[in-house]
Amino acid sequence: MRVFAASLPLSFIMGLVLLQRAKGERIFDNMCTTIGVGPNATVDGSSMVTHTADCKDCDFRLAKTPPMEWDEGSMRPVYRYRRQYPRLVVQERGDTWKPDNLETEFADEYAGKKFVEEQLVGYIPQVKKTNGLFEALFGMMNDKSVAIGESTCAARFGENAEPRECPDCEGPLVDVAAISLIALERCDSARCAVEMMGELATTLGYYGAGTEEGDRGEALTVSDPTEVWMMHLTPDDTGGSAVWVAQRVPDNHVTAAANAFVIRGVDKDSDDFLYSDNLWEVAERSGAAIYSERAGGLLDFAMTYGPEEYGPEDTYPKMMKKPEYSTNRIWRVFSVLAPSQNFKRSHNFWGDELPFSVEVEKKVTVEDIMALNRDHYEGSELDLTKGFAAGPYGSPIRYDPGFGYPGQTGDEPNENGLTKWDKMNGAFPRAIGIMRTSWHFVAQSRPNLPKEVAGIMWYSQYQPSAGAYAPLYGAMSEVPRMYSRGSLYEYSEESSFWKFCTVGNYIQLAWKYMFPDVQGKQQQLEREFIEGLADVDEKAAKLIAEGKGDKAVKIMTEYSNGTAETIFDAWGKLLHMLFAKFHDGYQSLTSTSTFDAAEFFYPRWWLRMSSFFMSVIEDHGWEPPSHGESLEEVFPPEKLVKVLELMGNTAEDDAAGWIQDQQERDEARAKDEAKRAEDRIKDQEKRAEERIKGGMEGEMGGGGAIMGAGGVGGGEGGSMGTIISVAAVVVAFFAGRKSANKNGFSYSSVGEANIIV
Repeated sequence: MRVFAASLPLSFIMGLVLLQRAKGERIFDNMCTTIGVGPNATVDGSSMVTHTADCKDCDFRLAKTPPMEWDEGSMRPVYRYRRQYPRLVVQERGDTWKPDNLETEFADEYAGKKFVEEQLVGYIPQVKKTNGLFEALFGMMNDKSVAIGESTCAARFGENAEPRECPDCEGPLVDVAAISLIALERCDSARCAVEMMGELATTLGYYGAGTEEGDRGEALTVSDPTEVWMMHLTPDDTGGSAVWVAQRVPDNHVTAAANAFVIRGVDKDSDDFLYSDNLWEVAERSGAAIYSERAGGLLDFAMTYGPEEYGPEDTYPKMMKKPEYSTNRIWRVFSVLAPSQNFKRSHNFWGDELPFSVEVEKKVTVEDIMALNRDHYEGSELDLTKGFAAGPYGSPIRYDPGFGYPGQTGDEPNENGLTKWDKMNGAFPRAIGIMRTSWHFVAQSRPNLPKEVAGIMWYSQYQPSAGAYAPLYGAMSEVPRMYSRGSLYEYSEESSFWKFCTVGNYIQLAWKYMFPDVQGKQQQLEREFIEGLADVDEKAAKLIAEGKGDKAVKIMTEYSNGTAETIFDAWGKLLHMLFAKFHDGYQSLTSTSTFDAAEFFYPRWWLRMSSFFMSVIEDHGWEPPSHGESLEEVFPPEKLVKVLELMGNTAEDDAAGWIQDQQERDEARAKDEAKRAEDRIKDQEKRAEERIKGGMEGEMGGGGAIMGAGGVGGGEGGSMGTIISVAAVVVAFFAGRKSANKNGFSYSSVGEANIIV
């Protein structure tokens, strides 16, 4: 049986590309990326996992909970998930969360008994000994070299999984923060951590970061010195338990997750899979089970437990977000580490064109993985340093459009003229390295060392491109002071976050010129730290072998704190150097005793989009463009040729060729939009077929009100004609939309090739 799109109204066609948001209309402002690298994929044999905590409103402080022993019968408190400052206020989890570490203006409000009690939602039995660990919003790495990276994922179930309000209340007890902390407290292997997190979630009840579709699920990378796992969790259909699966990453492979599940077929007979006992039961009883061709006929976890494709009445495809928001980042990781495979970017939400993991073609270093955390697609077709949106100086930073702009209500345009439609349909490529990062790390679990020495968490705060990584030993006794201070409420001279943030914002003014100085300092310090680790490793390992663990912890702590202090001091000096070297459009030239400065001014292509050449046009009696209009919007092609010639085009940059470039870009964009519309319709057909194969005819209800067999022309040929027609209407709609809103969509006329529609 085949299901085709029949004669469809324009409103439905726009549904193919319209972002249908879950309740709350919240933009994706807290979406992270995590990468996992197997031990045989690295130069030094270490396993690695990463986490970029991309959050606009999170408590960015780092904490260290020390190893502890507990009396028999002790109970471990469980706290409600909270991401805003203060994340937690308690006495028993190290210095960062203690009341006396609060900023002065918040001490009275948050240190009081009422706030502390409101965070507590329950207890579980405590074990005799717990490991020390780094933590922030989640558990990060413990002193036994086990590390966890995280990425929130869209999921089908969880709308009814509301966290309990008090210890005696009903409802799920744990979220990903609680289970990751407990697992790192109690486990000395990645497999133990995976199984413990799964057991806690299923038995105690699990809730997501939110009840909205995009916040319900989690992808976790979990590592120790010998292996790496990718784990997925989500509330079950009742809201009272959880389902989970974990897949082992081949030792010479890399995997990644970027806000969408990536585990497809679950092989219950393979040692490379761990899963909850209810995985198939929940899938079948809820009618969500999909056994896809992509999954080799096995239960497809991503399609079964990922977000629903259809809305409540199967009227509009409920695309929770653009597929490329997630799949572009996965594509980038795989393309960098396995370039000869020539992976294609996936326009399918499930990333059908991309594997779960890929074998690296050249063994990687920790610096290679740091570079991925800082990546903006440089050198690729999505290079964010290129195009009109990068500005005259090639900034890769793209601000979030948001939905709660001050003064905007309903569908009315905001003060910048942006409507909800604009913000829900337009998008820039989502990079791994973005400006709203609270903190980020590359955790190394290294072989051939005592577990207390083997774990290194390369840690930094704010935008990855703007700061440097410090190597923090997992067994160090305390975190550097500058990582545990500050909040988003006000600038603090004591906080590394604000040091990095100040540099990051300043270099956006002239990225092309300033960033090389920042990058040079990053590479210099990080290389020095890598070289310095060998001596500390040797001394610490020897002390542990001699039974002098306390002394080993002391030298590891001193080294890690020293690297953080070095970065902190260097970034203060770096900012001042940048102020002196680059200001007011000048770059200071200080290599001679006579001071001079060079103007870096603006590139010629950008000047042609501005009023710089308007006097040339006015001299010929032509009316120049008004504010906000580009030349091609004002002058017809035959006159534009003359205008550009007057603006001084050379033989290598002639006007006719320039116009041809624009036409080719427009044609390529039209083909791309048509292909995406076609792919999404095919994806819906494929999904319908797979539901039917899995016994889902009843759920489909005969195809829904807008789906029918045959299509306009009838039969297979009719379906293809319908697909092409639908694609053509989508393209025509966008063409008309750009024409009607030229100021909002001027990217097509100025050569911006990096917009995703």
